[in-house]
Amino acid sequence: MSYILGLTGGIGMGKSTLSTYLKTLGFCVLDADQIARKVVKKGTPGLRRLVQTFGQKILTPEGDLDRAVLGKIVFDDPKMLAKLNTVMIPLIKAEYLTQIAHAKSAKVIVLDAPLLFEQGYDELCDAVVTVSLPQTLQIKRIMARDHLAKEDALARIKHQLPDEIRRKKATVVLDSSGTVEETRAQMIKWLKTNHLIER
Repeated sequence: MSYILGLTGGIGMGKSTLSTYLKTLGFCVLDADQIARKVVKKGTPGLRRLVQTFGQKILTPEGDLDRAVLGKIVFDDPKMLAKLNTVMIPLIKAEYLTQIAHAKSAKVIVLDAPLLFEQGYDELCDAVVTVSLPQTLQIKRIMARDHLAKEDALARIKHQLPDEIRRKKATVVLDSSGTVEETRAQMIKWLKTNHLIER
């Protein structure tokens, strides 16, 4: 039976870096962002449902999903975002469950999901790790990585679950305000303590 480890964290907190590292340990990492792209590829029922919901304007001339156009439609409109979630959440969850079933021979399956708690994936997990750091540093990292103004970085943070709620819900909180190596060391210590890797 596989051990299912949830991995989450706010934008700019280092979740993706940690996810990449967990792959090097031989863990089976299932990435929610990749799954979200897969379920709306050209020709999928998911993309057809999005077109039914938002119209042909969300397609590129080649018939692929135009993420920029869809993003503009939903980003500042809670009703449109709710419509998007009504389509996407069941599709992503179904694909997650399919991939978990296919990966059942893996010792550890990592569910890498920024919206892990919001979408109820924590219910599938044996434990949940969240990465966390002070918001001032989070804003600096988002601004540097995505070339955004401070107000745009804050807007993206505002659209996610508050960090203090993730911290309360998680099994373990990793402080990612230091170096990548320091964050990894915290992860390794927890994995060893829980016998998920050799001491």
